Amino acid sequence: MRIAFGVLALVSVLGLVSAVVQARRGRWLKAAETVLPVLGADLMLLGGAEAKVITLLWLGGLLILAGFAVEGLSFLRTRAAEQRQPTD
Repeated sequence: MRIAFGVLALVSVLGLVSAVVQARRGRWLKAAETVLPVLGADLMLLGGAEAKVITLLWLGGLLILAGFAVEGLSFLRTRAAEQRQPTD
């Protein structure tokens, strides 16, 4: 169990550091799509699965879905920007 918490903590720290780096560069959507699934997984695993609090389990799932939604939005914005550029 300690190994699982260690891996979860490592993934959380790396995800949050990556989000901070992206936010400092002004890439707010990239930061949101990085941090939301990480926080959602933390809530689902620590609050929902370990403490057996159903509300935290659902909240974690919603954060993960929000992260995927932001990633899809970012993809659509990038695709639209690429289509507006003239090709040579």
